[in-house]
Amino acid sequence: MFARLKWMRAARGPRQLARQYSKVSSTVEELVSTRAKPKEAEALSHVTMPHIITQRDHKYSEGKVYNGFQCERVEHIADFELTSCTLRHLGTGTEFWHIDRNDTNNVFSINFRTTPFNSTGLPHILEHLALCGSKKYPVRDPFFKMLNRSVATFMNAMTGPDYTLYPFSTMNETDFRNLQRIYLDAVFRPNLAYLDFLQEGWRLEHSDLRNRESEYIIKGVVYNEMKGAFSENSQVFGQNLLNNMLPNHTYGHVSGGNPLEIPKLTHTDLVEFHSKYYHPSNARIFCYGSFDLDKTLQLVDKEYLSQADRIDNSYSRIPSQPRWSQPRNVHISSRLDTMGAAFERQNQICIALLMCDITDIQESFELNVLSEILIRGPNSVFYKSLIEPNFSGGYNQSTGYSGDCKDTAFVVGLQDLKVEDFTKFNELFDHTVSKAIKEGFEPQHVESVLHNLELSLKHQSPHFGNALLFNSTALWNHEGDVVANLKVSEMIARLRDNLKQDENYLQGKMAKYFANNKHKLTLTMSPDESYEEKFKLAEAEMLKQKVNALDKTESEKIYQNGLKLEASQKAVPNTDLLPCLSLSDVTEPPKWPLLSRQSLQNVPAQLCQVPTNEITYLKCLFNITGLSSDEVMLVPLFCNVVNDMGTTKHDFREFDKLVLSKTAGIDFKLNFVEDVSDAKSYRLGLMVTSHALDKNVPDMFELCQELLCNFQFEDTDRLKMLVENYISNISVGIASSGHLYAMLSASALVSDASKLKSLLSGVDHIRFMKQYVEQNSTNDIRDKLQAIGAKVFNKNSMRVAINSSEAYQSTAVKHCSDFLETLPTLETTKTSSKLHLLEPSCQHYVMNIPVNYCAKAFFAVPYLHEDHPTLRVLAKLLSAKYLLPVVREQNGAYGAGAKISSDGIFTFYSYRDPHSTKTLDAFDKTYQWLRDETNKLDHETLFEAKLGVLQQLDSPIAPGNIGIDYFLYEVSQEMFVKYRTRMLAVTLDELQAVIEKYFKEQPKHFGKCILGPANDKLEEETKQKWKTIA
Repeated sequence: MFARLKWMRAARGPRQLARQYSKVSSTVEELVSTRAKPKEAEALSHVTMPHIITQRDHKYSEGKVYNGFQCERVEHIADFELTSCTLRHLGTGTEFWHIDRNDTNNVFSINFRTTPFNSTGLPHILEHLALCGSKKYPVRDPFFKMLNRSVATFMNAMTGPDYTLYPFSTMNETDFRNLQRIYLDAVFRPNLAYLDFLQEGWRLEHSDLRNRESEYIIKGVVYNEMKGAFSENSQVFGQNLLNNMLPNHTYGHVSGGNPLEIPKLTHTDLVEFHSKYYHPSNARIFCYGSFDLDKTLQLVDKEYLSQADRIDNSYSRIPSQPRWSQPRNVHISSRLDTMGAAFERQNQICIALLMCDITDIQESFELNVLSEILIRGPNSVFYKSLIEPNFSGGYNQSTGYSGDCKDTAFVVGLQDLKVEDFTKFNELFDHTVSKAIKEGFEPQHVESVLHNLELSLKHQSPHFGNALLFNSTALWNHEGDVVANLKVSEMIARLRDNLKQDENYLQGKMAKYFANNKHKLTLTMSPDESYEEKFKLAEAEMLKQKVNALDKTESEKIYQNGLKLEASQKAVPNTDLLPCLSLSDVTEPPKWPLLSRQSLQNVPAQLCQVPTNEITYLKCLFNITGLSSDEVMLVPLFCNVVNDMGTTKHDFREFDKLVLSKTAGIDFKLNFVEDVSDAKSYRLGLMVTSHALDKNVPDMFELCQELLCNFQFEDTDRLKMLVENYISNISVGIASSGHLYAMLSASALVSDASKLKSLLSGVDHIRFMKQYVEQNSTNDIRDKLQAIGAKVFNKNSMRVAINSSEAYQSTAVKHCSDFLETLPTLETTKTSSKLHLLEPSCQHYVMNIPVNYCAKAFFAVPYLHEDHPTLRVLAKLLSAKYLLPVVREQNGAYGAGAKISSDGIFTFYSYRDPHSTKTLDAFDKTYQWLRDETNKLDHETLFEAKLGVLQQLDSPIAPGNIGIDYFLYEVSQEMFVKYRTRMLAVTLDELQAVIEKYFKEQPKHFGKCILGPANDKLEEETKQKWKTIA
């Protein structure tokens, strides 16, 4: 992921060099989500549609003082139709950056430059503790409490390699002011209670809290989080890459915490770190949107900054890494990935080169563009030399340009290759650099990269304010010019001018930063079958040393603290101290543009007139339910490779240049939709999407027509490479998204539809694809894919949707009609399949990792059933009042929750969980808790749960995605409003009724799933039969 230019469409695979750790994983609350649709629709995020105005008077003047802040710079940025206002507090010197933009989704964040000098995870644990209660809000963990007292579109806290930030966003001004107060008090006046340190950081505790003789164990939320984080080999590789590339200062340490180092941290260390690094003079405050800035400035100054002195914050500045005189080589070990490639291929290698200082904005921008030119797509030189020879599984997750530290870096690496190919990689790298310097770059390829960057400036991206904050944080943290960094058009113009003035301009960059750069790291990683065992031994030795060092007084203190913490966790929180929205704040549903429907060439078309900033968005949905079961299993692969093979008229290189010079790309995705009215049937769809500037819309339709009508898979060598890379890529990231795979696998045990969904996108899909490729030749695969393409692009089984401006829509419709006329008309086969529920069962996927991902799923009712809104409210209530306190706080998992999807499947899940059967037992005891804790089911708790649902229902939608609910699921805006109204009207009696109806008895159709380490006692502990898949 590119650190700053994320409006630049990233090449496949690249990630940022440095890692962020956050207070809340996506497992705890889906704070930025769609309206609880199946996973396929969730990918089409419902995000903000800014309402842009073209003229605006500056509200603030340079040199003037506003509520203790002096305005230093005001500037309009035409690229994004915003006005930047930078201010500085006269007393403390705190920087305040305000972005005035007519966007309803407002953002606020407090950032600190935090530079740890050990790997105890100090800034990360402090980030957790800061949100566990403060002077004004002495409530245990107000952050999690506010998740259900707010309609925030985003709430989190994040620890980077050298910064910590506390961002939130919301469209409700009352909510905005409430959260501002919570966040400001949390960072400037946190309680930092010792018991919270024990819970969030680490602690020694008796395995049986009430037995002093029971063995000691290590627990802690961050401790388990980091064990889970480093169970993913790509994270191990990325962290070591950062530590070895920039070893001389804070980057040589693990800001998130090394699990074996975390227990060295003391509470005193944490308090002292806060006093030093969370001083207002070391803070940067960000505010974005349309809400009144004066109120924010007044609150910040009066309540916090006016009472603090200014200090010199140079102690937190990070010097540039001294450049090496010679390249370096480092080799590390990783765990054997049981879901990954064969043992002899589970190796990774990369070459990393230190680039420029992050504050050199134009240089960094040009190096970012150069990186794209080097690695992106089939016309890039590294793709040609490293990917096409097909001796690996493709680029690894660290590949790309990294601009999230003081010094930027370029990284190119491969995954899933043999050790003996390390030398080949190094030789090819050197040869590619030399060749690029000698021959230069193809102008049309360079232009396609620049076009995509220019197109992305027009594209109204999801949660723009949050993206702007995250893209600017690293630069701002190092005192770079964040305003100049937004002038992307000017930087593109300067680059174009440089290219015009010097035809060898990019070759000069290659010579300087690649050929003649001694600060070059070659990092290699190989699996060690005893890696996990070595970690366990090291962990056991650390624990032994801790225990042996205890005297009687310390042992007694640990025993008493265990009891105190348990009592604290179970105590009734005084949430009355926290602000909360009222029903009147949230009664009105969002208002979206109306949709219209008409027939184009006998194809149903959905049209939406919406301000799109001169972009037209196209969606084509083909019903592919009629494919055979064998063909369906290959559709995910088909979607992944069809746009990378070229056409009968254009080879894959030429077609790639054509597509990227005129559009944002043509993407294919499998769409899986259950009937949301009765859940008795489901259908499969293949979605084709693209968008382009209005002036390029004719080309967009022409290119779509070319691909859909003239696709081809004849180049079997290329197809073989693409298939192998596909399998390699889907095998990466299972551990980091283990909860999603566990929920999908548990749901697969409930219905045949969900089973098919898991076979198409879950852990089962990985296993199937590996086996399929072993048993079938590339020629066989080619023929199957060709046959699928000949059947799916059928005008008789498709629908289209066009979102464009009012002025351009008629033109877009005409071009769409011409496009549809060219598509083949084939016989329509079946349009849906019957859904069948399955008998209860349990499944354990054994993985070589130290944590578990647990899930339980059962069938309830689908989206349009009258009980669905009530069950959705109940899921939020259970997440906040039962699962988080028990599974996370008491038992140490990083995350836990419950949800109900539109297909009617109700799911419990845990994330990075030290337990398995204990968590499943908690899931099973849900009804017992609901009966025992009836007093907690009051009107306040019910309303909080409703607010949690509203966070999803009312989440903002990007202009290109308005109408997606109806297009995919035939859920109209009227149905949505009715559902929302029904949800807000849920009563306590109705809640009790669904509890009795769906939770009192064991469900007839349920499934349980664990992704995690081997457990020989699973059946004994659960009293259930388990299928184990190793």
